[in-house]
Amino acid sequence: MTLRMNNKGFTLIETLIVISIMAITLSMAYFMMGGKDARAQLKSNSRDIASHMKVARTGAIRDSQPWAIQFDSVNGRYLIYNDSGEAVGSEDWSDGDESIYRTVNLDGRVSYGSAQGMRTGATSLPGDGVSFSANRVVFNRNGTSESGTVYLKSAAGDTFAVSSLATTGRVKIWSNYGSGWSN
Repeated sequence: MTLRMNNKGFTLIETLIVISIMAITLSMAYFMMGGKDARAQLKSNSRDIASHMKVARTGAIRDSQPWAIQFDSVNGRYLIYNDSGEAVGSEDWSDGDESIYRTVNLDGRVSYGSAQGMRTGATSLPGDGVSFSANRVVFNRNGTSESGTVYLKSAAGDTFAVSSLATTGRVKIWSNYGSGWSN
């Protein structure tokens, strides 16, 4: 008499080997992608600032009133607001009649400052990462602003710079991943 064993399925050893291979593969993928998440968040925060600068510029043109973005490097945030209480040219940005459009917090892995020095064409690199006077960029009713740059950095050492040109109010983003500035 012959006993026939019906072997269907996997043994415990086979299952453990497959799980081990998957764990090794996933840990290698995580190691290879380690700095990508912080880099993506830095890029996202920089694009948000540039977008909000364009919103403030557009709001100033639309409302015929100045709009501003106040960068708060201590608390890692910025405020977008307009000042409709004073005559054009005599704005006081701290008298309480400002309307706050939005408050935006930077991601916890992103902070103001530069780990890569000044961007191409910049004249100064402030310690707090904001070169606008009083850490505020003001967009006038004709769309112009003062020239300046906001630097953002990640813990990995990558740096982005968001600039505004005075004559046009144009907003530009620069990046530096450790090999020089590009836009």
